[in-house]
Amino acid sequence: MKQFLQDYNMVFAMAAIGCLTVMMKSITAIVYYKLICQAEQMGTSDNKYMKALVGKFTASYKLKREVHNVKCIVDKSMYHMRFFGISAAGLKNTGIYGIAVECVLLVASLLLGIYYHLPSEWYALTALSSAAVIILLVTSELLFQTHRKYKLLTLHMTDYLENILQPKLEKEYLHPEEEKKYQHEYFENDELKEQQGEAAASLEDLKLFEEFVEEYLAD
Repeated sequence: MKQFLQDYNMVFAMAAIGCLTVMMKSITAIVYYKLICQAEQMGTSDNKYMKALVGKFTASYKLKREVHNVKCIVDKSMYHMRFFGISAAGLKNTGIYGIAVECVLLVASLLLGIYYHLPSEWYALTALSSAAVIILLVTSELLFQTHRKYKLLTLHMTDYLENILQPKLEKEYLHPEEEKKYQHEYFENDELKEQQGEAAASLEDLKLFEEFVEEYLAD
């Protein structure tokens, strides 16, 4: 182990973990971007998780069960939505996991360095290398903005369910009589306006005809 540390293999391991974390964050950003595009058209999305969520939401209203906390349902569904064996909610914390591993390795390296009485140059290089990797991970978060993308994704899903699908299902399954009454009144008003328009047009035509007859007889 002493030789492993002296050859700076632990530093190389921390650098490799940092690069792997950045790669995972870039993949996560791409996954979130695609999900956001589908969530913007959630009603016609072919994503199996979103289709299942819409199906369960609709089934609740078909059973006359009103949904009260839409955001809670969306947050819960994000834990069932999995990529690479990790939930969509967990993917956003990839950078945090990477930083945590880096810190654990750094502390373990320093303790082992003390145990094996390694030179001060080794401590300096190990600490600086670890700090550089952690700074890289923090910078990658600013670049990929995985937390912001996750928040935007859940916002689009909640907006569709709460402001588009839910009112539609409530009218269709919970208050069908009110919907029928509204449609009845709406179509009645349209027919009445149409009849009034036709009557007004007929009166106008009759008035023009009378004026024409009067002018003709006057000649």
